[in-house]
Amino acid sequence: MTFDPRTWLDVAPVIERHGRLDVVRDDLLEGGSKSRFLPFLVGDSPEIVYGSPFCGGAAVALAVLGKHTGQRVTIFYAKRKALHPRQRRVLVNGATIYQVPTGYMTNVQAKARAYAAARGAMLLPLGFDVPAAREPLAEAIARVRARTGSPSEVWCATGSGMLAHALAAGFPESAIRAVAVGLKSRHGSQSFPSNVEVIEAKEDFATESRSPVPFPCCPNYDRKAWAIAAEEAKGTALFWNVMGPG
Repeated sequence: MTFDPRTWLDVAPVIERHGRLDVVRDDLLEGGSKSRFLPFLVGDSPEIVYGSPFCGGAAVALAVLGKHTGQRVTIFYAKRKALHPRQRRVLVNGATIYQVPTGYMTNVQAKARAYAAARGAMLLPLGFDVPAAREPLAEAIARVRARTGSPSEVWCATGSGMLAHALAAGFPESAIRAVAVGLKSRHGSQSFPSNVEVIEAKEDFATESRSPVPFPCCPNYDRKAWAIAAEEAKGTALFWNVMGPG
């Protein structure tokens, strides 16, 4: 199947005003913000493997890509009694999932790594934080900056840290407020540019936020950043919404 890797990258970002913040509505993209750069990461690899949290959005983006390209997508999760809606969406988009008993993320990652090695498949790291993702993401950010200029603050949720790093480079004159959602050990071990402030989310990744939000927003991820940004943002502020709730 022929697939143009720029299919989602070339979609102009939708920017809406909500309260005091301009919002980048990448929830309108099939698969969210990660769809903008994923095709450049995986190339023509016949199979892509990923170890994911049960409610993670990256696995959904990967499954969506596989649906369009015909590439085999295999996702490893910790075993649960019932599938999370995100996991069901991964299945609907044609990916294969494996549930790992005693599924701490270290074990899930180890099983995914062993499977990929045995199959000669491509293994992607948590959050897809790899250099090949940064150039296309930087292009998308430059398009936003061309329309908004340099806001005083740019807010986002951060897990792997890749989006926060990319926003820091794309908006060097802005303060980047990155709300850390996920493994605290990952945030503590990272070194961010000087214009990035990391703020711990008030709820952990697995807990769904019930904070009100005026646009479709992931309750495990972006909504936790929005809850803080809506209260604390100052001056001209921008919020990057990575993905919707589904």
